[in-house]
Amino acid sequence: MSVREAMERSLNGSKIILRFNEELQAVGDGAGLLSGILGALGSDYSKFPICEKSWAKVRGKDRVYDDCIKEMFHFQDSSGIIKKKLLQQMGKSWKDTRGRLYNSHYNPLWTLEQNLEKRPKGIPREHWKWFIDYRNDPATKAKCKQNRLNRKKQLYKHIGGSKSLARAREEESEKQGRKVGRGEIFILKHKRSDGRYIHEEARKIGEKIHEIEQLDESTRLLSQNDSLAQALGKEHPGRVRGMGHGPTPSQLFRPSSQPPVDRAQQEETQRMLCELQAEVTTANLKRKAMKRQAIESVLSYLVQQHCGELPPDIAARMNCLDGHGRK
Repeated sequence: MSVREAMERSLNGSKIILRFNEELQAVGDGAGLLSGILGALGSDYSKFPICEKSWAKVRGKDRVYDDCIKEMFHFQDSSGIIKKKLLQQMGKSWKDTRGRLYNSHYNPLWTLEQNLEKRPKGIPREHWKWFIDYRNDPATKAKCKQNRLNRKKQLYKHIGGSKSLARAREEESEKQGRKVGRGEIFILKHKRSDGRYIHEEARKIGEKIHEIEQLDESTRLLSQNDSLAQALGKEHPGRVRGMGHGPTPSQLFRPSSQPPVDRAQQEETQRMLCELQAEVTTANLKRKAMKRQAIESVLSYLVQQHCGELPPDIAARMNCLDGHGRK
């Protein structure tokens, strides 16, 4: 299903059921579609103006979340955690897209007027002027330069297209018939289809992970000392490598005093709740349609009984209802 088809489906009152794993990451068939829609919404500068210094300052996020995401998808949020993560993904699209637009539409050799005339479609003139001024500010230039240097230092970029690590991990776990660790996913996502590693550094890390897991199979299981942690070293604060967007160390590496979560049971419960709520929504829509059909049948009968016209009192009420419906 495409993004356009999902939007058309939501207009008909149908929603796509989303499923989330234990780490509250979208998985399954709807996850890819969700990612595409979050990207499309985040890069829509008619919804989120380009003329802000950061995503945190952008207004209207709650409205877009309620009117678009919640209207297209059906899922159980977890105390607002999922909403926060989805808005963060939209924010990344907002930030990345405006960087690409600056590189593709701004020419330092042009005059300001020429740059304003050549601005991207859908962005107001004054908004593009603000953004040009912001990007050309010395402080912003220094920040962008540092970001470029940081990206060049990233040695472990993986392949696999738009499929998230969470989806890849779930699919591989289903294929293997057991829970697959992040070390195994690292190897999977850093190899080409012919089995070769994408670069020499990835090969060294992959072979080290394989060696660690051969010596101790328990290092396949997610932990602060699993095969990936031993191969790559200490985790970055606030992030967990090899797990994709969202999970944090405090969420994944729970103290031993806390009871473990039965992941399979949790996901099955969530799936059943989503399906039940979707059934209730569908039933409500059917009841409304049946009620409307019954009313139309009665009105048709009344028209026939009164020589093609409704009784004056009923006609007045219908006109009143039509007026409210158009507002």
